[in-house]
Amino acid sequence: MSESKKYQPTPEQIAKWREIQELDSTAFAGILTDEQQMKNVKELLDPNYFHYRLEEVRTHKKKLLKKLASAEEYEQVLIEAIERKKRRMENKL
Repeated sequence: MSESKKYQPTPEQIAKWREIQELDSTAFAGILTDEQQMKNVKELLDPNYFHYRLEEVRTHKKKLLKKLASAEEYEQVLIEAIERKKRRMENKL
């Protein structure tokens, strides 16, 4: 019987696997600094935190609605241009 060779990873592979394992262990939540953790806790304990967040969301929503309105206007312009071109083509026939 011939003996099969035992797999031996290179030192570079071992180092890479260790790095991946270390990153994977914290991947679900990320790593926060102590300052970031304290900031997050203070924000959540602030009685006005949700009011601030609501205002931010409303401001963002307002910007998105403006973009949507602009896109809808442009859509209408394109539809009208297509219809005009279609009518011109029909009139030529």
